[in-house]
This record gives sequence, structure tokens and C-alpha cells, in this order.
Amino acid sequence: MKIIEKIGKGNWRYGGNNSKWYTESGGWDVCGAEHPEDLIEETTRHTFDIPNGVKKVTVEQVGNRIVVEMVPEDVVPKPGDIVFEDGRIMIVKKYPNLYHAMLYGNNGNIYINREYGIPFTSAAFRLATDEEAQLLFDALKKAGKRWNPETMQVEDVPERDRIREWVEIHLNDGYYNQQGIAEVIGHYLKHREGEKCTNTNI
Repeated sequence: MKIIEKIGKGNWRYGGNNSKWYTESGGWDVCGAEHPEDLIEETTRHTFDIPNGVKKVTVEQVGNRIVVEMVPEDVVPKPGDIVFEDGRIMIVKKYPNLYHAMLYGNNGNIYINREYGIPFTSAAFRLATDEEAQLLFDALKKAGKRWNPETMQVEDVPERDRIREWVEIHLNDGYYNQQGIAEVIGHYLKHREGEKCTNTNI
């Protein structure tokens, strides 16, 4: 109900749209005794939209306040999503907790095709930022691997691709000329041949 009028005299000076009259304190009994017709408190009406993805709305009275809590649905990350949890950046492989690759931020280690300790729907998870995703891609590259979003696989980067990229970078920055690059590649190939011979003897 609403108070719609007020008169200047008497104990019941406040009239409601329910054709009843109340004291200044909202009581029905001027002596202060509780009565079923008493007004509890002044209220203000609020309306709000419920966002998409909310699965439950709870309303609770705390003192003289009304607390509304909207509980979102569990959003299950899709395969290929990049997520963040407690300093770890992961590429989701399969729900609930299989990942293609994980960068552990504290030590910079890369782990491939393993199982995480908690589900991706845990409240601790969120989608990684672009900057965080790039940290993971850079770590994969340093380990000689790359994420292929088309095949949804972590792949080994072929040695020729890594050599080609290195040549392009150093030709463009002018640090080496063509002869210098050829010498470096020659030394590298000799080193690789030496590794092969050593491994064969073992």
C-alpha cells in the first residue's frame, strides 16, 4: 500500500490507498502494541533485468536491506579455448579437465596433453587475456612447438621452418649478411651431425 494523504490532527493522521489510517510510526495501535495491520517499513520498488546466463536468482532480507544474488550458469569452456587459473595458462582439450598445453607461469615450464587437478568450470577459472595467451604461444615456440587452431593440435615446428624464420629475422635486422648467415647455418648443421653421431654411438 501507499500513504496518499495526511491530516493535521489526531493519532491516525496518515491515510493509505487501502482506506486505512496509521500513526506517524506506521502503527495501527496508538499505544504501540503490535497489530496485523501495522506497516513494517517504507519500501522502494526496484525492477531489474536478469542477464542471460543466470540460472538462479536468490532474494534475502538482511536487516533493512534486500539482497539479490544472481548465480550464473556453469560455462563450460570449449575445446581450443585458452583459460587462466592460478598463474597457469591452458588450451582446453576436453571437459572437465584435459588440456592440450599448459604454461606454468612460476617456472615457465610447458606441459603437453595432460590432466588438470580441477574442472574448467571451477570458479577459479576465467578466459585468458590476449596477452596471457601470447605468453603461452611464445613458450610453445621456445620449446619448438606451436598451436594449430585448425587441427586443434600442438605440433612440433619443423626444423626447416625454425631455420627459415631465424634467417628472415636476422636478414631483416641487418645483424648478419648472407655470408654470415650461411656460416652460422653451416656451424649449426655440423653441430647437429655431431649430435647424431653421438646418439648413434650410444
